[in-house]
Amino acid sequence: MVLPQVIALFHALFNVFGLPGNFLVIVVIALDRRFHVMRYFLLASLAVSDMLCLILVNSFRIASIAKERWLYGQTMCFCNALFARYFFLNTVLHLIAVSYERYYAVVKSPLTYDGTITKSRVVFMALIWIVPIPICVSPFLGWGKYSYNPDVFFCEQGWSVQSSSIAAVKSLFFFVVPFLVIAFLNCRVFKAVKTLQRNDVTLVQVENTACAGSENQSGEEISRRLRERKAAVDISIIIAAFLICCISAWITALCRQFITSFKVPAEVILVTACFLTSSFLCNPIIYSIRKRGFRTGVKNVFRRIGICGSSNEIDVVTNRANPQVPGYPGCVGNVFSLKTTPREARDRDTSEDEPK
Repeated sequence: MVLPQVIALFHALFNVFGLPGNFLVIVVIALDRRFHVMRYFLLASLAVSDMLCLILVNSFRIASIAKERWLYGQTMCFCNALFARYFFLNTVLHLIAVSYERYYAVVKSPLTYDGTITKSRVVFMALIWIVPIPICVSPFLGWGKYSYNPDVFFCEQGWSVQSSSIAAVKSLFFFVVPFLVIAFLNCRVFKAVKTLQRNDVTLVQVENTACAGSENQSGEEISRRLRERKAAVDISIIIAAFLICCISAWITALCRQFITSFKVPAEVILVTACFLTSSFLCNPIIYSIRKRGFRTGVKNVFRRIGICGSSNEIDVVTNRANPQVPGYPGCVGNVFSLKTTPREARDRDTSEDEPK
């Protein structure tokens, strides 16, 4: 096997694991009401973007890289490059959105933010999908160009035909600004997280409040901030994974654009593009490792379709340590069913199940 065939094998594996993984993320978030808050809807939207990228971009490149030539005609070649740019920008906007959502929840409005879905937030999510469209079609209107690269066997941005001014503007808005915005928002979030972690007295008060079942409002507000802090850690891991996967592709793109005296080897382009594509299967892996609630949700989905266990187990919880559990109506002995409103279930399950 030579390098192109090895790269094609990795691209195929990305599809094999990335498509079902992202599909499960979407299904679990859609079916489990614990996840019906803004940050998880953004992550579900990101999973949709990752799935579409694997289908519309990666699927066509697998056979072409293996055969070392483009197999699907000129029109599809240009469309493949358009989709690649679109879903890259779409992913970047999603990461900015989830970073801002965590910033708003942890730093800007920690005591009032509840993450519910509103009309304005739905419009905001729609803009994430709309904004990249004019940028991606601009090469067909004369602002840039998509061209076939015979060295890597697929179409991409025409680096050699862009003027320096156009390249500088694109580099600024595609690479520099998104990275700075994401870095700024997450730095602010982690400063707030460290402030909470240093407040040991407050943490002890929260634990005592939870154990005693107190209805103290300030304790509930602080507890909610702690849950938001744990969610912020998860979001930061997702963002870090994406940056690790795409930083090499960013550096390669900048070198190809601005260092014209040096030609980047085709092998480097193929490998960095492969790393970038791997980011589309990172999220399901992170969820399955970091979040117990996601693993439970996957098991419940399998039970519903009859793959794993009995569907009757979904609505039953066993508690052998405490036969009577405060705050859980419907408790009878060691086995009880959950009879709560969606808001109560979401708040309680989130407090137990947020990533640590």
